[in-house]
Amino acid sequence: MAGFVATVLILTGPAAAATAPPPNDNRASASPANPPASVQGTTVGATDEANDPRPSCGRVHSTVWYRINDAPGRRIVLRLHADGVLDGVLAVYEVQRSHLNQVTCDATDQNGRAELSFDSSTGANYLILFGRLPDSVDSTFELRSTAPPRSKPPGTRLPVKGVEGTLDPLDHPDKAWSTVMRAGTTYKINLFGRLNRCVDYSVYAPGIRDFASTAPILRRECGGYATYTPGAHLGGRYSIFVQARGTRSATIHYWLQAAVATTDDLGPGRPIANQQTLSGRLDARRIHVVDVYHFDVPRQSDVTLHLRTGSQFELRLLADNGRYLDSSSSYIRHGLSPGQYFVVVRAEPGSRGGYRVSLLIREITQTTALVGGSRSVTLRPGGTASVEIRVTPAAAGRVQLRINRFLLLGGWVFSRLVNVYTGSDGVARFSWTPPAPGRWRLRAFFQGARTASPSSSGYVFANVSS
Repeated sequence: MAGFVATVLILTGPAAAATAPPPNDNRASASPANPPASVQGTTVGATDEANDPRPSCGRVHSTVWYRINDAPGRRIVLRLHADGVLDGVLAVYEVQRSHLNQVTCDATDQNGRAELSFDSSTGANYLILFGRLPDSVDSTFELRSTAPPRSKPPGTRLPVKGVEGTLDPLDHPDKAWSTVMRAGTTYKINLFGRLNRCVDYSVYAPGIRDFASTAPILRRECGGYATYTPGAHLGGRYSIFVQARGTRSATIHYWLQAAVATTDDLGPGRPIANQQTLSGRLDARRIHVVDVYHFDVPRQSDVTLHLRTGSQFELRLLADNGRYLDSSSSYIRHGLSPGQYFVVVRAEPGSRGGYRVSLLIREITQTTALVGGSRSVTLRPGGTASVEIRVTPAAAGRVQLRINRFLLLGGWVFSRLVNVYTGSDGVARFSWTPPAPGRWRLRAFFQGARTASPSSSGYVFANVSS
């Protein structure tokens, strides 16, 4: 009988080493990734440490670590591309003694890519964690770190007519522009990010060396409109530093413009008279964002403002000291004391179009009513009472009399409405005969006129004896 030969295979070399942890498996042995850098990594064989942090973007296993020591004080961009079907989370932590504070994180997308950026502090130390998701498999990946150059002051001269620019949150995150401002002159600045993308801007005084270590004199998150007036001896070339938001690469378009503000932007603006309607046009995608109007109130009055537009505009009412009184998208009604007031029509970010604004000032009136010369009268059945209505200040218009009857088991109930009209002296008279015995009451409601506000009287009573 023929024998048999047993073959024994002993695995050595690369196959055995594949199960060994990567050299940067532990936080203490993190591999360097100071920008610019491009490193190849793997989670194959990686383990978990008991004190591994939990990124806010997802729970991870098979963690590996990288480090950035003595950071350059610029925006740092990290890009990771996972091979195969590896899904994971990339997270950045700032090292503060023995503590790790998460700065940002990102999970790989459907193409196995994770992208993020963060503004590093000069000289700070950062740790970068990457780990696979619990339901994923281990594989290799590539990690790249860059630090795009930051714009320097004062920046490119801003054209008088404005400029359309583009940014990328990762590859081209900022741009510096500059414009000359004179002391004591007020300037308006507007930045519009297309497609509702957030683009921040900050204004810096002349003569600064860098944007990172200097505080801005004005800042607007997500862009928008602002005004600024340089103080005494502070004229010069000001910088407008524009920054894109976001953690993924994208082309973001924006429009930036600066110009000298006029009285239409600041006040007193155009005068608007009582019972007048004025037209205007605003464009918050450019520099014409605000229109200001002013009007005078000679006596205590009921003031109504109407804004008619198909765009997203705001109507605002201000006192002569700038105190806010009221606002609306279409209609304001407010009682005002004698004085000067201001109306501001403002376009919401990105809105543009025409509008019409109307003003109606009506003196505040008082209406009084008397029956038989007093507030109460007693009549015999079939008796007639003389009702007098007086509006002050005198105004001609319609008065509605509401008459109620008292029922023992029902209380006061409606009886009838009567319309009378005051003359130029503000007086109306009406002869009234209660139709039945009992208790009756009347109240007068002045309906208002073009120059006089509505008002109402108190009750007057008539008792018809049975």
